[in-house]
Amino acid sequence: MSKKAIVLVGLVIVLLMGTVNLATATTFTDIQGNPHEDAILEMARLGILEGVGNNQFAPNAKLNRAAAAKVAGFLLGYSEEDALAAAQTEAKFTDIMGTPHQWAVGWINLMAEDGILQGVGDDRYAPENSLQMVHWSTILIRVLEHEQANMIWPNDYDDVTNLLGLDRGLYYNGTDIMNRSAMARMTTTALYNVQRPDGQRVVDVVLFNAEPLTDWHIDEQVESNIYNDASISVELSEAIVKPGGRQTITITVLTTYGPDKRPAAFTNIEFFANVGPHDRGDQLSVREILTDAEGIATSTYTTLAADDGNAIELMANIYTDDEWLNTSAFALASDTAAFVSGRIINPFNGKEVTDPEIIVGLETNPHIHTRLKADEQGYYSGPISADKYTVDIRMNVGDTSPYTGEFSGSHFSIDNNGDVWIGIQPRDYNAGNSYTIPSELGVITGVHDRPLGTEIYMVSKSGQFTQIADIGSNGRFMITLPPGQYWIGNSVGTILKDNITIQAGSVSDLGAF
Repeated sequence: MSKKAIVLVGLVIVLLMGTVNLATATTFTDIQGNPHEDAILEMARLGILEGVGNNQFAPNAKLNRAAAAKVAGFLLGYSEEDALAAAQTEAKFTDIMGTPHQWAVGWINLMAEDGILQGVGDDRYAPENSLQMVHWSTILIRVLEHEQANMIWPNDYDDVTNLLGLDRGLYYNGTDIMNRSAMARMTTTALYNVQRPDGQRVVDVVLFNAEPLTDWHIDEQVESNIYNDASISVELSEAIVKPGGRQTITITVLTTYGPDKRPAAFTNIEFFANVGPHDRGDQLSVREILTDAEGIATSTYTTLAADDGNAIELMANIYTDDEWLNTSAFALASDTAAFVSGRIINPFNGKEVTDPEIIVGLETNPHIHTRLKADEQGYYSGPISADKYTVDIRMNVGDTSPYTGEFSGSHFSIDNNGDVWIGIQPRDYNAGNSYTIPSELGVITGVHDRPLGTEIYMVSKSGQFTQIADIGSNGRFMITLPPGQYWIGNSVGTILKDNITIQAGSVSDLGAF
């Protein structure tokens, strides 16, 4: 095979305390803070990896089989000229020419000839398919000449990956989809830290576009920061997707810590997926990853036809205060159902409550209902058949109410034990739509000189709804309301109090009026 000509690129390399600091003309604007930033820059410096344009590297983009053939070819010392020559020969697979991946036909021909990459059957190569981590490690094992005839895929290849140390600096799970940044890390390890059976490394025998470094340090494990008082939230790109499978849902995790909610940067996040009792972890693009500098981590879930009509639980966790904190969001693949979500908080202080109940009941027959489960931070979500529903919320707020006694109203009650019932007014839920239930509420209270049991009216100034509060003992009333602006009136429409602001998780005490 021909080798690539050496093109010396002037640069300064500083090795400090075993860590490589690269001064390079290559600049990517989307890799700052990425745990594999140094490996990405080194692959670019050697000419093995390129960006995707506009100074972007796309570190989280998936590695497909077409791109894998080109990178593998560079690792074996083939040049662009070699690939052009190989492209003039007959394509070894029938699904390359005439597709957006035709550019890679020469590289694919070379790698197929060398036995590095194989087809998927029926003379097909599937150039657009993403690679799992074990796929890429298998390619590197072949490039490094460590493949044995009796190896069984994938378990033996996972074992050799660990034995050779190809998983250093990575959270390696063979079935996870390989992205471009993790590929850069594993490839750099293969170049500099793994010897072939003849005792030489790839950098000892292949001529790249720049001189290899005399030393390259890779941590045995990327260190994950651990934060006390951390919190985690999960958002989905879509809560309802079409049935039939092959729909992609992006899971975005935001992590913060401390009272001022600073980003929890470079901390470990684990992703999980379940549909009923079935583990759907294999459908996730990433199962474990570090957050970026903004405390954000993402994974994607690809639905199966077997998911149709069932709640898909997509969960992430973070380690904090000597325990794992889990947060879930739910999705649904259906054309005939609606999706509801919201959050339960203590309306008196905004804090979490233990094991609240969320009951979504059919207005015409409350016995037909769905119970939703809230996570540790009060978030809940789930699918319901399209119809008109009321929502009942039950919780215990202990002694956080500033006033003892029993209070009631049209959509609220609280007793001396702190047991609270809140009713969300009926609403139509249409198929294919997602709805947020207004369950993050605040409290309004005051004293009005009227007889026990007298009704007064809490009227939203936006005209959305009216709720009734009953005058209790000593003339005091109390009720929960969604955040907003209100006025209070009596049964004949007289305004008793105007311009009242309700905030979620706080008490608005109007005093006596």
